[in-house]
Order: sequence, then C-alpha cells, then structure tokens
Amino acid sequence: MTAVIHIAGPDVRYGALLRQRCSWCGAVLIDYDLRLIMVPVGQDPMPATWPFGELVAVDGPMWRVVPHADGQPLPPGSCVNLDPAVTV
Repeated sequence: MTAVIHIAGPDVRYGALLRQRCSWCGAVLIDYDLRLIMVPVGQDPMPATWPFGELVAVDGPMWRVVPHADGQPLPPGSCVNLDPAVTV
C-alpha cells in the first residue's frame, strides 16, 4: 500500500461529536462520538487529535506524523498532488 499524506486541520467539536479533517482535501482523519468512548475515572475524556498543520501519512492501518521543515516541498504522496476529483 502507498501512503497518502494529509495536512491536519483543526479539530472541531459539536456537542458530543469530534471530527478532524485534512485541511487540503477534506479527508476525515478523526471521527468520534464522545458518548461512545469509555474513559477511566480521573482520566482526561478527550481523545488525542493530530497537531494542527502537521503532515499525517495514512498507509492502511498505520497513521503517523511525517517530519517536515517549513518552506520545504511537500513529500511525494501528498494529497495536494492528487486530482481534485478523487478528494471530494
């Protein structure tokens, strides 16, 4: 499988729903219904999200942050390079 690299957008919470999308193509990176998450007593109930603006490589079941220096070209496999018709 080939990784697709997305740009993490802001996480948005509406009531008990939490979603984070790619800022460029809109792919869903995180999608939670917080009412369905079990949290031990005393633990922060908010799940982790991707840091805003970070590059996130999605390669099947493996998701990871891709190190990237400001001003450098985006790595190959970035959704920025995909045909817009496949990112709708």
